Amino acid sequence: MSSALDNGVVAETLAQFRTHIRIRGDRTGVWILNIIILIFLFCWAPNFFNAGNIHAVLNDASILGIGAAGMTILIMAGAFDLSVTAIMGLAPIVALLLAGNLPGPLIVLISIFTGAVLGAINGIIITRGNVAPFVATLGTLFAFGSIGAVITDGNAVYVQSPFVLELAGGKVWGLIPYSFLILLVVCAMCWLILRRLHMGRWIRAAGSNIRAAHVSGIDLQWVYLFLFVVSGALTGLAGIILTGYLSSAVATQAPNYNLNAIAAVVVGGTSLRGGEGTLLGTVLAAWLFAMVNNGLILVGVNSYWQYLATGVILVLALALGMVSSGNYFSTRAQTRD
Repeated sequence: MSSALDNGVVAETLAQFRTHIRIRGDRTGVWILNIIILIFLFCWAPNFFNAGNIHAVLNDASILGIGAAGMTILIMAGAFDLSVTAIMGLAPIVALLLAGNLPGPLIVLISIFTGAVLGAINGIIITRGNVAPFVATLGTLFAFGSIGAVITDGNAVYVQSPFVLELAGGKVWGLIPYSFLILLVVCAMCWLILRRLHMGRWIRAAGSNIRAAHVSGIDLQWVYLFLFVVSGALTGLAGIILTGYLSSAVATQAPNYNLNAIAAVVVGGTSLRGGEGTLLGTVLAAWLFAMVNNGLILVGVNSYWQYLATGVILVLALALGMVSSGNYFSTRAQTRD
C-alpha cells in the first residue's frame, strides 16, 4: 500500500516537473534591458565603446559571472549561498599567505581548493546538520569573514605573482580579458553538469519537488554537498581573479557579492522556486550589471546610485519577463494545478 502511494506521488510530481521546467520567456527582460542600455550609452556615453573600457566591463562582468554560474545551479536545486562574499576574500587570502615562491598557477589552484573546502563546510552543515541554507550560509558569511580579517589583522595581502596579475589584467586581441575566457569555460562545465550528466537531472528534480526527488531514490545529501563545493570552488576562482585585478586581497574586498550574484541569477531568468534556470541568462545579467555600473560612472552619476540602478533593473527585468510569459499569479496557479 505504501509502495503504491509512493509510486503515485512520484508519478504525479514528475508530471508537474515536466510542466515546471518548460522553456519560459523569463530571459526576455534581460535581453530588452541590454538593448535599451546599449542604445542609451551609444547616445550619451559614446566613450563606453572604447576598447579599454569594454575590456574593463567584460572583466567586471566575468568576475561576477563566474560566481553567479555556481549560484545558478545552486538556486536551480532550491538552495543558495550567502557566504560567497566572505569566500571571495578568504580563499585568495589563504592562497597568497601560503604562496611563498610557488608558481602562479598553483596559487590559483590553492584559492580554488580553499573555496571548495569552504563550500564543503557549508554543504556538511546543511546536509548533516539539517540546517536551512539561509541560516547556515548566513552564519558562515560572518565566520569566514571574521577568519579572513583575523589572519590578516585587517590588512591587505599583496600579490607578488606576475601570473596572478596577468590573469586579471591580460587580454586577447587587445580587447577580450582572460577572465572572460575563463567564464566561458566555467559556463561550459556547468552546462555539461546540467544537460549531459545525471547530476543535472537530480538538480532539477530536487529544485522542482524535493520530496519526490527523495522518494525516487536521489541522494539529496550528496547532490547538495556537491553543489556547495562547486559554488565554493568557482567563488575561490573569482576571488583570485579579483585579487589580481586589485593587486591585493582583503577580507572585505567583495561587499554585496552574494546579493549581486543572486540578482544576476534571478534577472537572467532562473526561478527562485528552483527546478529551472539558464546560464546564458546569468551571463547576460552579469554583463548588464557591469555595463550599467560603468555607464553611470561615465555619465557622471554618483556611485551610490548604482544600488538604486541594480534594484530598478531587477524589478524591470522580472516584470518584462513575466509580461512575455504571462501574468505572475496565473503562472503560479497553473503550476499548482
